[in-house]
This record gives sequence, structure tokens and C-alpha cells, in this order.
Amino acid sequence: MPQKSESTVHILEGKATLYKRQLSPLWYVRFKVQGRWVKASTKAEELKEAKSNAVELVTNAWFREKNELPIISKRFTQVANLAIKRMEDLEKIGEYKKTYKTYVQAINRYLIPFFKNHNVDRIDNALMQEFNRWRIQEMKRQPSKSVLNNHNSALNRVFDEAVERGYMTKLQVPLLKNYGKDSERRPDITIEDYTPLYRGMRKWVKTARKGNEKRLREVMREYVLVIANVGFRPGTEGMNLKWHNVYFYEQDEKKYLALWVEGKTDAHEMTARHSVVRYLDRLRLQNPEWQEGSFEEFLNRRLTDYVFRISDKDMTTKFGRMFKRLLDNLGLLIDPRTGKERTLYSLRHMYATHVLTKHRMSIEELAEHMGTSVTMIQNHYNHIILRKAASRIAGDKGWRERLD
Repeated sequence: MPQKSESTVHILEGKATLYKRQLSPLWYVRFKVQGRWVKASTKAEELKEAKSNAVELVTNAWFREKNELPIISKRFTQVANLAIKRMEDLEKIGEYKKTYKTYVQAINRYLIPFFKNHNVDRIDNALMQEFNRWRIQEMKRQPSKSVLNNHNSALNRVFDEAVERGYMTKLQVPLLKNYGKDSERRPDITIEDYTPLYRGMRKWVKTARKGNEKRLREVMREYVLVIANVGFRPGTEGMNLKWHNVYFYEQDEKKYLALWVEGKTDAHEMTARHSVVRYLDRLRLQNPEWQEGSFEEFLNRRLTDYVFRISDKDMTTKFGRMFKRLLDNLGLLIDPRTGKERTLYSLRHMYATHVLTKHRMSIEELAEHMGTSVTMIQNHYNHIILRKAASRIAGDKGWRERLD
């Protein structure tokens, strides 16, 4: 294709210039706004149409400048990808937060598919209501408040990016509300049910076929017992635990076992109940290479092997299915209070319920220990908190039938 010589035409009393680029049949316009030169395509090949388009484009930019509106408007997808890149860049310099992964998933799964062709500065409350209806259809349920909090945070990351780059103003950011469904009470395992569970696991391990099945059951048994006595999150925290994250510390001339866990929230320390020493040592002794010496000496080796994995494979899904079958065989699968199936996560709820009931921790201490918020503890364990005040609510004399 032969190169075209550049042509220039002045419009709007010389305040804007139309020109052509080499290798392009389109006319472009150059003008000054907010003290800087801006170049844009008129998207027209004919000069007459190009002039008309350029006048509209330039005068609209001057109007937006006069009314303190963003000069450049971008599609939501473009800005969303910039927000994702910023979060990825933060990861490279060590400032990445665990919640960013959730935000990126929300952006790619829900925000971009709906808002992709909308200009970011044109997203208003009416469009947000349309998005809310569309999201319910996509999810086939009313999302919970925690889900909406994550989606709103993800949206704000995109809007913050747009404001910083001048693609929208703070006044144009829509008000994000949370009309999510209150979280329902989660299925847990009672202390009464825990007894037949850990006794049933003894027989379950003994009756396993030798080889891989026996190894899986042995590891999962200790996994279950440790979750129940520490309260960490199965999967995200438990499956990523390594031996060098397990250690002893001394407090008031007593020795305690601690686990440094990383997962959904920031990394934090969790003090284990003393019985966990036995469970982890039993797990350690299953490996012939680790049997020499005491458990404390083993921990001092600071090994980087995973505690609950086999051949470094993430066993979250595998253990989840195995635990379901085990509970079903023991007649413990369904929580009678919620009517829902129990999962490995139910052990974490059992832990929280137990320490609150037995006054082992305050709400604030439990929230810190479990790596969550005081609000979450209050929302999900309010029934336990009220039971702790039972004597004050019902009276000190206890129940007796009255006929008068």
C-alpha cells in the first residue's frame, strides 16, 4: 500500500487541527485540553464527515473540562484489567494481600462479563440494580453479605483505578450497598458427636487395605483431630501447613505448641491444645526417615515438607470426599439442627463453639486466634454467646415445672 502524505486542516478558529497519519485512511484531530495536547481519531475517511466528528469530539471535551468531568472515558474492561495488573504488581513487591485473589476472581467471573462494554464513568445506580438482578440469575441464589462485600471491594478497586487515571471523578462513583442474605447457621459437630467420630476413626484406619488407602486414612485421621483441636481452616490453612511452621514456645515457664498458618487472611499464629503434640508426633512417626529422636528435636530440623499432604499433593478435595463417606458410615453426616451435611469445616465450628461455651477464650481472643473478625464471631456464634448468659436470663434456681 503506498504511503499517503500527511494532510492538515485547521478547524474551530485554529484551536484544533485535522491530520492524516501514514498508512491510515482516517482523519485524526489534535487539540489542547486541561493544558495538554490530546490526539483522537475522527473514525472518518471523508473530510466533511471528519470535520463534523472532530467538532463534536473537541467541543464535548471542552464542555467536560469546564464542568470538571473526565476528558477521557474508558470501557470497564480496560480499567478492570489495569486494576488487576496493579494488584499483581503489588504481589511482586511483597505488598499483595490474600483478599486480592478473591477480588480478581470476582472481577473476571462477574464484573467484566456484565460491565465490559459500559464506559466506567457511565456506571450509575440504575445500572448497578441491573447488575444485582443479573448476578442473582447467574449465581441462581441470593448472594450472602460476605460475597457482596468481596464484590463491592473488587468494584471499588476498579473505580479507584479509574479515578486515579482521570477516567472518572469521585462524584461519579456509584454508592455500593449490601443487601445480601444473612449467613445461615453453619453445620457443626457437637462434643457428643465428636466422641463416636474419633472412636470410629480408629476402627476406620485399622480396617483400611494396606498401601495407599491405609496411608490416606492415617493422614486424614490426624488432620481431623488437629483441626478439631486448633480450629484452623481446612484446605487454605491446614493443607498449606509445613513442618517448619510448627514449633514450641515458652510462656510463664510452660511450653506450648504453636502453628503458623497462612490462608484466607493474613498469616497468624495459633496455639494448639496439648493433645495436638500426640497427633502430630504420630503423623511424624509414619515416615521412617523422621523416626529418630524426639518430636521436639524433629521440629528443630525446620523441614519444609508439608504436614498433611502425600507426595506434596493438595488433598483438600480428596479428604473432603473421604470425610463425607466416613460421617455417612457413622451416621453423623447430617447436622440435626441445620439439616445440612457436615464437612471438614464443621470441625472448625465445633472448636469455636467449644471454646466459647467453656469460657476458654473471649470473643476478641477467639477472633484473633481464628484469623477472623469480631463481627463474624458475633454473627455466627451469637446463639452460643447468649447461652453463656443462660443463668442470668433464666434465673439461678434452674428449671422446675410449675403448675400455679
